[in-house]
Formats: sequence, C-alpha cells, structure tokens
Amino acid sequence: MEQKKNSILFWVINGLIALVVLIFIIQNWGPVKFNFLGLRLEGYGFLVFLVIFLLGFFSGWLWAYFRGRKNRHNEKKGQETHYLEQ
Repeated sequence: MEQKKNSILFWVINGLIALVVLIFIIQNWGPVKFNFLGLRLEGYGFLVFLVIFLLGFFSGWLWAYFRGRKNRHNEKKGQETHYLEQ
C-alpha cells in the first residue's frame, strides 16, 4: 500500500511540474534577446531557456562524473593487495 501512495505522489508531482513547464512555454513564446560577453542570442524564449537548462544539466553531469571518477581512483589507490598464503 505504501508503494502505491509513493507512486501516486510521484505522478502528482510530475504532473505539477509538467503544468508549470507548459505555462512557462506559453508565456515565453515570443522572441527574446540575450547579450552575454559580446555574444548576442536571439530566439524564442522557451528555446533559449531550454538550451541554458540543458547546458546547466550537462555541466552538472560532467561535474558528478569526474568527481565520481576521482573518488573511484582514490579508493583503488588506497586498497592493498592481499595474497593468499599456501
């Protein structure tokens, strides 16, 4: 029964997130302009924000990947090799 409650809560939260995203897309349908360090971006608002979101997601994923890789490397370096004596 507990798992069913978690499943319903999961879908309710995802539905609310989807609704917020849909409202965001509708409200930001018009063209927008961004200036950043001499780089000028023009496009539909939701597409520009989507690209920015994906860049943030990718950079966060890379950070976690390399941090995990470093931790795994440090764990391997700290392990000692044990041989069985016969």
